[in-house]
Amino acid sequence: MLENKEKRQYFRVDLFQAIPASAKIYAVNSRRIEVNKIIPVTLLNLSGSGLRIRMTYNLPIDVIILNINFEFENQNFNVCARVIRKIKKGTTYEYGMKFVDFQNINGLIYCLNMYKIKNTKFRKVEMDLRVQKYIGCFVRFLDLIESPAFIITDYRLVVAANALAQDQGIKLGERCYQTVHNRTAVCEHCRLEKALCSDHLIENEAPFVRQKCIARWLNTEDGLIIHYFI
Repeated sequence: MLENKEKRQYFRVDLFQAIPASAKIYAVNSRRIEVNKIIPVTLLNLSGSGLRIRMTYNLPIDVIILNINFEFENQNFNVCARVIRKIKKGTTYEYGMKFVDFQNINGLIYCLNMYKIKNTKFRKVEMDLRVQKYIGCFVRFLDLIESPAFIITDYRLVVAANALAQDQGIKLGERCYQTVHNRTAVCEHCRLEKALCSDHLIENEAPFVRQKCIARWLNTEDGLIIHYFI
């Protein structure tokens, strides 16, 4: 019974489109404070135990608890979550958050399941008009690369791939580390954050199909990265 409960808590979905949300500082060093300032945040993924958000503010780890309000699957959720991880990405920060005394976990798990079912059945990847516009410009370029090549978003969603990449089983709509390396977390060799802040090609040694290769990342701006192996 406990094992099933833990599985439910750690059931996570990556959002095909980020969700706008609002946040307030709820507590500092476990002491409740009253702050009226509303902070705009972007919700990147959700699980039964926490979430990942993006914002422009630099917050300390293990000190701040945020009260976050968002709508998901036509349901409104108001949660308190502690900052436990932080990654700087250009001018913004991404935070891993762990829920604190969340009472509506069953309601959230239900919505997570509905979201997963709908997005698996009806659409593999959903992109906004801006992304669709720019992807068309780079698809032909991918076919000129004589190795597996694909386009990922700034949060590692594969949105286009050349024939060589598809032959290797790389799937659209999945995170690159999932579909390329069958991992559940970001690869140790990943240099995406560096590429997002750079105007030139970024390289690093990396495995691909059990072989040592050189991985490359090229920032095309607008949140799209050409990623390939040689």
